[in-house]
Amino acid sequence: MTEDIKSKPLVSVVMPTYNHERFIVEAIESVLNQTYKNIELIIIDKYSEDNTEVIVRSYATVDSRIRYQKVRNNGVIAASRNAAIKLAEGDYLAFIDSDDSWLSDKLERVMRIFDENRDVDLVCHDEYHVSGHDNHVIKTGRYGPYKRYKDLLFKGNSISTSAVVVRRDKVLEAGLFSEKEDFITAEDYELWLRLSEISRIIYLHEVLGNYRIHTASVSANTERHTANILNVVNYHFKQWPKKTLYYNYLMNKRRGAVMRMAGRAYLKAGEYKSARSYLSRAFALDPFSIKTWIVIGASVAKVKI
Repeated sequence: MTEDIKSKPLVSVVMPTYNHERFIVEAIESVLNQTYKNIELIIIDKYSEDNTEVIVRSYATVDSRIRYQKVRNNGVIAASRNAAIKLAEGDYLAFIDSDDSWLSDKLERVMRIFDENRDVDLVCHDEYHVSGHDNHVIKTGRYGPYKRYKDLLFKGNSISTSAVVVRRDKVLEAGLFSEKEDFITAEDYELWLRLSEISRIIYLHEVLGNYRIHTASVSANTERHTANILNVVNYHFKQWPKKTLYYNYLMNKRRGAVMRMAGRAYLKAGEYKSARSYLSRAFALDPFSIKTWIVIGASVAKVKI
């Protein structure tokens, strides 16, 4: 490693994995092939039962930037990410799941933002959402605009984990990812809420990565994710200092939006009974939401939107 590379801040890349032999080569190579070279890649494996370990060790033997460790996280991915953060030596943390990938100049583009804006603590860029089986681009994930705690809490999460680079000291100050089981699948959102209180957030509207969408069970994933997002927002609602009528309105509006998102997910999957169940709850919480009325209309007409 040249002195020029060493002079740049070290970025610790956090990659949790489990049984992803099909995808992890692409993920690893997208990290190692970054034009920004001063990195370490920390792979935390939940004792994979496929060839994941063989693949990772084959890369680690030829690239000393890779660190590999096994962790039994009991299904709590936050525990794997936290284990990597505790091992990390970098000034910055970047997150990537083992089925996602980055464009080669991702870190170079993001680190330039930090270099030009010394008061910035977290950068989130845009991503392509790609199909799990053939990398077909489904849509472009454009993140933002919420930066303040109040907006992220009452208007929703607008940050994607695999698109984040953040100062490590800020994550340590915020207290790492929550490992509460009732936050699973929403633990990243919960961390962004805490970070937003002590950090300056910037959105970089350039597509610099691929986020893979799998066709797993919509019912199981949507039901659990919806419940745990509500667990996160309710946890933070309880800490809100002023329980005014306007606060109650915003709280119910946010809960209604969570229910509407679940209803829309079921609608897209063609599960109309479940869609209508969640949409009726969304309507009860926020009967004046035009968005909810539109999705309810689509569910009655059985139109996927």
